[in-house]
Amino acid sequence: MAEECARGEREGWREFVRDYAGIARQLLELYFPALAPELDMHVAAVFQRARANDSAWFQGLKFSNEREFAMSFRELVFAYGREEAKVPAPEISIEQYAQVIQDLTLIERELLWLFVKGYTATQIAPIMMNAAATAEAVKKIADQRLAQILPAATKDAFNVSARVLTEAAEKSAGEHCLSLKTFNNLINGQLTWRERELAEEHMRACFNCLDRFTSFQEMIRYRKDAEPLPESGIEAVLAGLALPPAKKKGFFSKLRAR
Repeated sequence: MAEECARGEREGWREFVRDYAGIARQLLELYFPALAPELDMHVAAVFQRARANDSAWFQGLKFSNEREFAMSFRELVFAYGREEAKVPAPEISIEQYAQVIQDLTLIERELLWLFVKGYTATQIAPIMMNAAATAEAVKKIADQRLAQILPAATKDAFNVSARVLTEAAEKSAGEHCLSLKTFNNLINGQLTWRERELAEEHMRACFNCLDRFTSFQEMIRYRKDAEPLPESGIEAVLAGLALPPAKKKGFFSKLRAR
């Protein structure tokens, strides 16, 4: 698919739009709610951005598996959303958030970070493969601590501050941050005990890796649960991509399709 998209072939783009338009919609709706009134237009614009300059986004793309591709797509959606949507005024700084989580375990930090992003406990459970009750308990502790640190904070303070917090997390990236391959191996149980310990120790202290690891798990769940876009929706998006007509299938291709 990626190779066909890089060459500007319609069938590759059809598959891309079919499988990822729903994911783009979910990401824009959750992280950039200001775009909701014209969501269909913005979803189409994400694909137009990928198609721009003769599919330049695909031509510069490097990935080893679909999970890494999904993360690159997430970055594409976020780059678009951040340009188009205004930044809401935050209630919490990254330093204040650090005070809230200072003695939480790594899993507790992951669960709370997903709350910050706007997920509910019920949604977090399948992403993290953890009990919703555990997520609720972490949120309750965090709310209590936030009230002590910022008595004037509203009940939505975490989510209102999400965009500023995640952007601050990204800016904290350093040369020792973990790779997507490490995240993948961690989830698949392919690290040694010592490698896992070092990875988790780093994530507990690194906002950038905390954000990226929870995003990695988020995209795995999105891709797993994604439903293909209906044919009418696919055609509507493809119409704005200046693609050549689909290639006619040869005799042997038609036989295989029967």
